[in-house]
Amino acid sequence: MNKAAPSAYTSGAYKSEAIPPLPKTLKQRGRVGEELLPFGDYAYIDPYQQVCADAELAQHMEQKNKQFYESDDWWWNNQSIRFIKSQLGLSVLLMAFPFLYFCFLLSFPFYLSYLTVVYMQDHNYNAVLAIFIALVIAGGGLLGAAVIGAYTCQSAINGIIRCGTYLAIPWRGWLAQRGNRYMENRQSELNRQTGMVSFALGKKKPPLVEPFVEFDGYVERVVQRGGIFYRLMFVHRYTGKQFSQTSLSTIVDHKHEVHALWDMLQRYMDVSQPMPDVPRLEPFRHLDPTTAEHDQKAGRNPRYWRDLDLEAWKQGDGAAHLKAQIEYPWSRQRCQLTPQLGKVEMAAYKEQQQAVSA
Repeated sequence: MNKAAPSAYTSGAYKSEAIPPLPKTLKQRGRVGEELLPFGDYAYIDPYQQVCADAELAQHMEQKNKQFYESDDWWWNNQSIRFIKSQLGLSVLLMAFPFLYFCFLLSFPFYLSYLTVVYMQDHNYNAVLAIFIALVIAGGGLLGAAVIGAYTCQSAINGIIRCGTYLAIPWRGWLAQRGNRYMENRQSELNRQTGMVSFALGKKKPPLVEPFVEFDGYVERVVQRGGIFYRLMFVHRYTGKQFSQTSLSTIVDHKHEVHALWDMLQRYMDVSQPMPDVPRLEPFRHLDPTTAEHDQKAGRNPRYWRDLDLEAWKQGDGAAHLKAQIEYPWSRQRCQLTPQLGKVEMAAYKEQQQAVSA
């Protein structure tokens, strides 16, 4: 069970008001087609789309289990935010299944039309008539496959999952062990207590574990069919390693959502700030010292998100939240980290980091 304990910040925990001297960068931080995001200048705006989705998720989970947040599957708490490296192959398979299912349904009438033509040719029927009948069968099958597919595709997916689950029962222990090992190789985290960030690098490779202040955030433009979209990309300033293929960096329609996500993650890591007031973190707010003090002074309802009428919120406070997110002058924010770059040599900086972590 993932029962989060009360937070105890370490000496390396991140504070925007006390960013240490940092080595200069090996390359320019500006990147063509990508927007560098600032450190330490907060808008105090959380990403609207994610807040809505997470509120629905939290309320749904609580209906099933009041203690849902104690499960090891709940990856956000007062200690860390965990996330995984996105798996392109699985995503492509899930997106391709409806098309493959449609092709499967279509194969039956097409095969029947083929048999019809062969049969009528063997029995000396009129060739034009045979082709006409085959086209009627194929056309009817095309329409039928579209209708049947639309109504049964989700049921087919659920059936495959249930069947797979049933067949896997004899190997449940082995699969669980393999699953845990698989997740260990792909699990990353932002740790509020220590100020460290860990990014998985894949199988048989140790993760990249470095202080949060060493990672720059960027708005990455993603060109896809239908237009230009955006997502958050992390770049480790001193190795050049970049990370955007994660479950934390979802693709969105508007870049103000990425700005708000970066704002939220910074405030999560900054122990001089209360944790962001978002649904996934609500059950753990009393366990974080800075957040608990803030909530006590503000008289915050500890069950605000879980008891919220979400649809009414979207029409009222939620609409105002989205309007503020869209209209906020994100481009005017000033980075509090940039002035600290180049104030210390790399060797001396590494010695300081080792002393802090000792």
